[in-house]
Parts: sequence; C-alpha cells; structure tokens
Amino acid sequence: MTQDQRFVAAGMAGSVVFSVLFVLAGLSFFTSPVVGVESPGDRIAYVFRCDFWAGFALLAGIARVAGQRFFSGEIDGSVPAAEHSLQVNRTYIENTVEQIVLLLIAHAALALVVSSEMLRLIPILVALFLVGRVTFWAGYLKSPPARAFGFATTFYPTVAVFFFVAFSLVTQ
Repeated sequence: MTQDQRFVAAGMAGSVVFSVLFVLAGLSFFTSPVVGVESPGDRIAYVFRCDFWAGFALLAGIARVAGQRFFSGEIDGSVPAAEHSLQVNRTYIENTVEQIVLLLIAHAALALVVSSEMLRLIPILVALFLVGRVTFWAGYLKSPPARAFGFATTFYPTVAVFFFVAFSLVTQ
C-alpha cells in the first residue's frame, strides 16, 4: 500500500468510528419520538423537511463556483489547469449531487420501514451528512487523499441505510 492509500484507509476507518458514535450520541440526546407522521405521505413529507437541510451543502458549492467564476473572469465556463480550487469545487458539486440523490432515496425508504420512534434517526443522519460534506470539501481543497474521511462520513451511513432497508423489506 502506498502512503496515500494508507492515509485514505485511515480516514475511512476513522469515519466509520466517528459515524457510529455520532449516530449513537444523537439517538441518546434526541429521545422524543417524532409525532404526527403516521401515514406514508406524512413520513415522506417529514423526510423532505429534514433532507431540505442537506441541500445547503449543494447550494454552498454552487454559490462558491459561481463566485469564483465571476470574480476570476472565467465566466466562459472553462476550467484553467492552474485553478485547482475551481476544479475541486466543481468536483465537490458533482459528488454532492450524487450523494444527495442516494440520501433522498435512502431516507425515504427508511421512513417507510421504521417505527415512529426511530424517525428521529433521519435528522441525525442529515446532520452527519453535512459534517461529511464539510470535511470532504475542506479535505479535498487540502489534498485529494484528505477527502476520504468526509466522503466516507457521507457515503457509508447512506450505504448502511440501504442495506438496513433492503434487509427490512426482505424479512417482512
């Protein structure tokens, strides 16, 4: 393994530990069940009210790139090789779109298979998603391998939700 691969593996492993602790802390801090969301439609509406906040990660990236283009004179849409931060910010936007699509699918499905009490998990996962996006972006601006923690903090919880929902659907 190269040094970069070890760094990425450490970031991803650290993210798993952090994510589990974050979710457990969130569940122990937010103990009240979500009320008034019994029907499937109410549950999906609840998901969109929560996941709305994840959209700020995308909004921030788009605003940053728009500002960079306007103030740098690169309004024509080109990406000069010398402008590393613009390339990183565009990649951040692309990855955030991918992650938000998965997040929306996972959270909507989760809301349909968990109890009302466990719906409180969704805003906790949204907060974790935002932590992941911030650390992904900041790490990526520093160096590409430094984005591993943030990527894993965004991606692995969503993967866990997908597998939980799949298991729930198969065992019903």
